[in-house]
This record gives sequence, C-alpha cells and structure tokens, in this order.
Amino acid sequence: MIVVSDSSPLIALLSADRIDLLERLFGTALIPPAVRDEVFGSSSGITDSMPNFIHVESLPIETATRFLRMSLHQGESEAIVLALDKGIDKIILDDKQARETADRLGLSVIGTFGVLMLAKEKGHLDAVRPIMLQIMERINFRIAPNVLNRALTHMNELPV
Repeated sequence: MIVVSDSSPLIALLSADRIDLLERLFGTALIPPAVRDEVFGSSSGITDSMPNFIHVESLPIETATRFLRMSLHQGESEAIVLALDKGIDKIILDDKQARETADRLGLSVIGTFGVLMLAKEKGHLDAVRPIMLQIMERINFRIAPNVLNRALTHMNELPV
C-alpha cells in the first residue's frame, strides 16, 4: 500500500522516533517537494536523513496546486494534488481545513493520532498514550482533549 503524507505527521512521528510506523503500516510514503523541503530541508532543524521508504514525487499540475494554496499551506496543497494525480486514495494530514478539503475530494484521510491508533490495532504498538504525550510535548502538537480522551478510553488506555 502507498500513502501520501503532509509535513506535520512526519514531524510528529520523527519527534517521537516512530517514523518506522509509516513503513510498517503502508510500505511506501510519497511526499511532494514542499513537504521534503519543510521536513528534511537544511532549515528544518531535523537532523534525521529521509528514510528509504519515503519517496519525493514531482507535481505535474501547477494550476491545481495554486488553486488549493488559496486556502491551504503549500505542503498540504501539494500533498493533496499528489494523491489525486497518482490515484492514491489514502493521505495523512493533521490540519482540519486540509482534512476537510481532501475528504471533499474523495481521499481517505488519516492523521497522526489515527496512524498511532492503527499501529496499535495492527500490533505495532502496545500503547498510544505515551507516544501522543511525547509528540504533544516535543512539537506542541494540538488535538482537542475530548477527541484524544474519547479515543484513548475506546482503546482501553487512560485519558490525559
């Protein structure tokens, strides 16, 4: 399976040293140039090199990217256009507006928290809570407390 990702999920998973979960769950992750530059560029502050399972794909549709950039950030816009162009229906996005846009365009959207929940469901994690807390602390990741606690309780983990 192949997935397209925006910057935020990559930064979050890298901050918790759990970028491996993307490979375990999806095999290959595609990212557009703007996401590569934001996450792995020289000004990003991330010292990790790009993992082998993450591939940068160019964007042939500049008009669509420009149109989406009217309401979304460049990385989010490019990720959505890349998924649509490559016919990949699964995309990882955290920003609410980007998630809604991708959903309206027919993409199956999952976020960082959803990736962690899926990893637990598939047996790649024992618990989501400690990793989520680590991500929230290290990169100031925001998630509605009621959403976080409802999902943690559903997974038989202590709420925050």
